[in-house]
Amino acid sequence: MERSRQQRRLHHGVAQLRHQFAQCAGSIFGNAMPEAEIRQIVEEEAGAYRDRIYPPIETLRLFIGQVLSEDRACQEVVGRRLSERIAKGESACSLNTGPYCKARQRLPLQIPVRLLRGLGRRLEAKMQTAWRWRGRCVKLFDGTTVSMPDTLDNQKLFPQSPEQKPGLGFPMARIGALIGLASGAVLGHAVAACAGKGSGEQTLMRSLLPLIEDGDIVLADALLANWCLIADIKARGGDVVMTQHGSRRTDFALGTILGAKDHVVEWPRPKQPTWYW
Repeated sequence: MERSRQQRRLHHGVAQLRHQFAQCAGSIFGNAMPEAEIRQIVEEEAGAYRDRIYPPIETLRLFIGQVLSEDRACQEVVGRRLSERIAKGESACSLNTGPYCKARQRLPLQIPVRLLRGLGRRLEAKMQTAWRWRGRCVKLFDGTTVSMPDTLDNQKLFPQSPEQKPGLGFPMARIGALIGLASGAVLGHAVAACAGKGSGEQTLMRSLLPLIEDGDIVLADALLANWCLIADIKARGGDVVMTQHGSRRTDFALGTILGAKDHVVEWPRPKQPTWYW
């Protein structure tokens, strides 16, 4: 009985999620991601949970709405949840923001991650051939850094820059994303601490290699122009368009000339494997 009730609430929550973004985000969930797939992801990642005021799918819907709204206060979200429950004839919930904040902490990270990748994959697949380069999918990779609140947990996972004195800096994280150039959708992302070797953009891109498919073209800057990384992309059937790294010199007098500013040169494999990440 409890399981059946939970299923009904999940079904209703997914419908609300799709309806909410059908109105404010171009019907992304309605057109690109079926309701059954959203329910499956929530069930697989959330598992069994108590029947609460803020079950996983409702927490996700409210959280996304909070991020997209002009007023991002938790109090506004809780007030909106109270109004929804009263409108549906359900019991009133407290205006205390504590339960909502705890529900966000309980929300499995893999739910939004899998939804993001599923949406990106489907949106990119819907693009017309004319929006692609010669019919091929172009995937752009780029990275950036972000700072975050200066808490002990954040400092432990994402330590501040060693160039800053202890207590005077903020935790820093590096984020890299693979983006479909035709759709503009984020196909996947990776996060790492700014902690020197093994945390650069090459490492982030390497973790996203499973998203590269046969025939894809990876567009990136000179930071990714590395022999081993390019070889990994080629092994998956992809090609790359990257600016030559400034420290690397190419003799354009050599190689096979194909035309004006167009020729083929050989890049030998390094003698020593560059385990640079």
